[in-house]
Amino acid sequence: MLSSQHTGSGLLLLGLSISPSVVSAAQDWSCPTDSASGNKLQQQNIPRLPQGVQKEAVYIEADQALFKEKGLSILEGMVIIAKDSTRLSADQATYEKQTQRISAEGNVYFISDGLELQTQKLNFNLATSTGEIQQADYQFSGLDGRGSSEKISREANGVARLTDATYTTCPLDNNTWSIRAKSIELDQGKDEGVARNLSLRIKDTPILYLPYFSFPLSEKRKSGFLTPTFATDDSSGVHISVPYYWNMAPNYDLTVTTNFLSQRGVKLDSEFRYLSNKQSGSFEYDFLPGDDEYADKNRYFFNLKYARALSENSELTLDAKGVSDNQYFEDLGTSLESSSIVNLERTLGYKNRRGDWTFSALVQDFQVLDSTSEAYARLPQLSVDWQPQAAAGEAVWDFNGEYAFFSNSNSSDGHRLSAEASVKKRFGDEFAYVTPAVKLQHASYKLDQDSDDQINRTLPTVSVDSGLFFERELKDGKLIQTLEPRLYYTYTPFNDQNSIPVFDSSDRTLSYSQLFSDNRFTGKDRIEDANRLSTSLTTRLQNRETGREVFRASAGQIYHLDDRKVSLSEESDESIQAGTRSELVFEAAGELNASTRMTTTAFVNTNDGSVSASQLKINYKDQKDRVLNVGYNQRKDDYEAAHISFATPVTESWKLAGGYEHDLENDRMLESVLGIEYRGCCWKGRIAGRQYLLSDNTTYDDAIFVELELKGLGNFGSSASTFLSNQIYGYE
Repeated sequence: MLSSQHTGSGLLLLGLSISPSVVSAAQDWSCPTDSASGNKLQQQNIPRLPQGVQKEAVYIEADQALFKEKGLSILEGMVIIAKDSTRLSADQATYEKQTQRISAEGNVYFISDGLELQTQKLNFNLATSTGEIQQADYQFSGLDGRGSSEKISREANGVARLTDATYTTCPLDNNTWSIRAKSIELDQGKDEGVARNLSLRIKDTPILYLPYFSFPLSEKRKSGFLTPTFATDDSSGVHISVPYYWNMAPNYDLTVTTNFLSQRGVKLDSEFRYLSNKQSGSFEYDFLPGDDEYADKNRYFFNLKYARALSENSELTLDAKGVSDNQYFEDLGTSLESSSIVNLERTLGYKNRRGDWTFSALVQDFQVLDSTSEAYARLPQLSVDWQPQAAAGEAVWDFNGEYAFFSNSNSSDGHRLSAEASVKKRFGDEFAYVTPAVKLQHASYKLDQDSDDQINRTLPTVSVDSGLFFERELKDGKLIQTLEPRLYYTYTPFNDQNSIPVFDSSDRTLSYSQLFSDNRFTGKDRIEDANRLSTSLTTRLQNRETGREVFRASAGQIYHLDDRKVSLSEESDESIQAGTRSELVFEAAGELNASTRMTTTAFVNTNDGSVSASQLKINYKDQKDRVLNVGYNQRKDDYEAAHISFATPVTESWKLAGGYEHDLENDRMLESVLGIEYRGCCWKGRIAGRQYLLSDNTTYDDAIFVELELKGLGNFGSSASTFLSNQIYGYE
């Protein structure tokens, strides 16, 4: 059995509901604008019913009419019969008043509930909406689906049957693709369509045969096989995926995908999902038995997510991931991001909110995939937060208390009890402001290896944030320029913290927002000995009428009034950090014109003018759907790369896309991408290739994506369009 999870081909006839989602909007396809070559039947002129005709009444019009006994009418010449939304025109017809039965012949044109038919002979009952039509061409009003059938019948139970039927979304006289079926049964009561002995044809050549195919007649989900996909890469070889969707109940389902990997074997992927008023969750489990490329070992991945509302104010969450081995994502991952994962988190959490208070409990562990990672498990972590709401102009209070037990198989376990309280208040108006703040932080540590000693640390922090806001109208009157100087001062006294373990702290990367932070460390294990002043200047260009920001540029720097002595490690070479100034941080973003946008950041050493890190991105996209992206990235002395990507229509139907990233430091390619797309009136074809450097920095891998999209049916093959959209900014 083959089935579609979502709305199928749209073969909904004789009064069955029509779903507009089965075909894409006309502007997404290269369709002819000349109506003579479009996808339309030759419509007859059927006027609307005259005013005053009752809703249930039957309207009849003809050049000649002969009325016989028992209400039989013989109609000839420009016959028009209409009732409600059903209308018919023909050369001649008979009508039985008592049964409302119609028999029409000669140039019959029939329209009812969004369905249009052309045939030479029709028998239909207006009262029961049942009938039989011979050798009919059909289409859907306002949509592009059309086809033909040797016989169409609709039964009293609402079931429609088609014999020797075809379906396509291509224009008339241009059947690039079509579906042909020996029989199609449409049951609106069961919300199901069934086609038997079905073939998908390109031109007149069958490329796929199915003895049985079922599809829903609405947006409701339905069990069955989904569209198979295929791809190829150097790691796994040819990759063919066949997913099966099981609609187990309205609120839970299961998808099982069989993956045929030519170099590794057969891999099974499964995903179970459920949803209710108070809980939701999913469970993914992928299993590859006896991987031919991994010493015939079994390999797996699992991902469990669960969330339950215990009450109006409390919730329970579970998130757990795991893999069979450290190389799993490198070999079987579906993205670059997954291949760079260093650990997998497993967390069980509880949260309760009571007014301004939030109580949380957490148990967290990690599966470490990189031996250099030193992630600590939290077994458990308990915290309480107090954040009372403050009206404008009032002081803002904040409190956090936390207990955590940290465990690591390669390091000492330890307990940490911490508390942090702060208050700040803003003074000023829209032109100037001053915001003083005070914070007090305390932490106590007790290590298992030295259970008699306890380490305590209590430190205050004070800060003052201030700024001015100036603006002026530029000469043309369309733009407003702002000038926004800002000063931020923070002070925290020095405390020797070398004896305190590092459970969850790390250095923050310098950024523009970091200029206005009171601590250059994350977590609670390190508090910076700060005595510094940050200065910055921001200017903006804004549209006077809409307020939209057209351009923004900011520059800022930290001035250290004392040396910094606190570091993450006692053995660190930077335990005493001299220097009175940080690097100058510069960032800018704006529209160079209506089609081009630029963003850039740079970190400049003001002593010698050297640039430690920088980034530049220019993105161009015009109304003709032409895309060009140029980028440059540089970090200190170990990384320098440039990239370019593009997408452009070559003709009305053909589109070319590509990208290239080069390592300037080592003079080597990091990644190259090339794709081509053909967009016809009823089908699209895409092929994309990719070569990229693996994480070992020596080996390249190749991948090919091929995709065929049939208008109204969906995609076949691997998702080349998704791949190109992810790789090329602005590609659609």
